[in-house]
Amino acid sequence: MILLRIFKNSRTVGQTGVVVLAIALFVRTMISAWEPAVTAALTEYTGMPFYNMLLGALHKQHLLNHLVALALVLVISYLLIRMGGRFVLLEFRSVMPGFFFLLFAVALPSTQQVSPALVGSIFYLICFTILFDAHDKPPDTFQVLAASLVLALGSMFYMKLIWFLPLIWISLGTLRTVTWRELLYPVAAYVLLGLSLVTWTWVVQDDASKFSSLLRENLAFRGGPAPNHFSIYIYYGYFLLLVLVASAYMVNRFQARKTVIQNIYQVMFYMFIAGILFFIFVARFDPTALVYIAFPITFVLSNFFHQRRNRWMHELALWILLGLLVFAQIMV
Repeated sequence: MILLRIFKNSRTVGQTGVVVLAIALFVRTMISAWEPAVTAALTEYTGMPFYNMLLGALHKQHLLNHLVALALVLVISYLLIRMGGRFVLLEFRSVMPGFFFLLFAVALPSTQQVSPALVGSIFYLICFTILFDAHDKPPDTFQVLAASLVLALGSMFYMKLIWFLPLIWISLGTLRTVTWRELLYPVAAYVLLGLSLVTWTWVVQDDASKFSSLLRENLAFRGGPAPNHFSIYIYYGYFLLLVLVASAYMVNRFQARKTVIQNIYQVMFYMFIAGILFFIFVARFDPTALVYIAFPITFVLSNFFHQRRNRWMHELALWILLGLLVFAQIMV
């Protein structure tokens, strides 16, 4: 049982396995960056002011873009692994959340590049990590304000994060009792964001009229479903099958978990629904937005593959998943 032995622990072997897997996923894309005519051209993303200033130039540097994207997905993998240990979301510590995140979110060449959605997902994940920690904090602390400010800061890179604002209220109400002041904290955070953008367009760019065009440009619904090779549909169809089986396993064991953990997994269910709606209606099937669906999926699958029974079946299921991934990588 090679894969289970590597990724079901959090020691050096497991951590090294996540890094090696991430590099293996990016190898083909990085090699193509050296070719005179790059087969998978970078998407010319334009985003909010922070994104354009700090990362905009990367879209003309193919290899550097992929290296930064690799670093970002490794950071997200680390945050997910740390979240699983901090909130005891798994029966024992392991790197499986990072393993499944990589397989789901960056399996396609079009997802292996820097994008506003990828950068914004780091702030999204940190925001909900702070919220998960609010379950044992008394009301009217600044925990909710801190989470809201992190999401607002992420919106300076990816404005469409604003659509997750209702998810903060729903999540907080699931975790504990909410006061009316805490309901206003997310609004206050985005009011500060609005003031910052007005200052940027009015003072820095000396054109206040650009404020409305900036919001309109970054909140526009563009794109739509694009045709993919059938291998992609097989790969994600198999992923969906694993998620359904793992969800059934979670439902059977849900009542045996502590109340706090139950509440967190209930929030993750809402994150899953919100991620799907965001991917379809807001991101308009942009592959880089798959990260928002990946976060809750990683823990559902990790819980399922942590069970000690049917180890050989689990090992076989993982090898089939990797086989379909390799097939998809070759065919795309």
